[in-house]
Amino acid sequence: MKHPTGKIPASDNDYSHRCVGNPQEREERPLTDWDRLVRDYGPMVFRTAWRILGHAADTEDVVQEVFLQAHQMAQSEPIHCWQALLRRLAACRALDRLRARRQHAELPEMALASSQPGPEAVLMEQELAHRLRDALTHLPAREAEVFCLRYFEDLAYEEIARHVGISSGAVATALHKARAKLEMHLLNPSQEHA
Repeated sequence: MKHPTGKIPASDNDYSHRCVGNPQEREERPLTDWDRLVRDYGPMVFRTAWRILGHAADTEDVVQEVFLQAHQMAQSEPIHCWQALLRRLAACRALDRLRARRQHAELPEMALASSQPGPEAVLMEQELAHRLRDALTHLPAREAEVFCLRYFEDLAYEEIARHVGISSGAVATALHKARAKLEMHLLNPSQEHA
């Protein structure tokens, strides 16, 4: 897989280097090159959140939340795969933001690519995007995350399994459940689904 900057890092350890702490303690501790992490993975985090939210200001907020949470996590434990962690955090934080927006305000409309010209087709696509976003907020967190990684990020089952930390079979099960619940919600929007 090609890296966002066009280069393939030797490993995620390339983002950390060792420095000597207090000369009396001689304890080594890893430092993370955050500028490089944001430069390399920021666009991926933005795309992941944008595909779920479709709203620039919310997407930018999610990007900041993701890097803040990753920084906090890196303080307590080593991060073995930055790309997987950041993509997963982006999907989870975007879904959280989508759920919060559902309770407080109307979601902005996102026009999907249309093969039919005209305002009626655009309006139908906007309505479908709105209903899909609303339906995603009704899914359990794991199912929503797996669905977004599969259909918004176009990841294979094995990649999703690595990102989420579950088996490929569990990914398939979560996708099946998510699709069934989304279908029920989209076909019967008047019914409240838990």
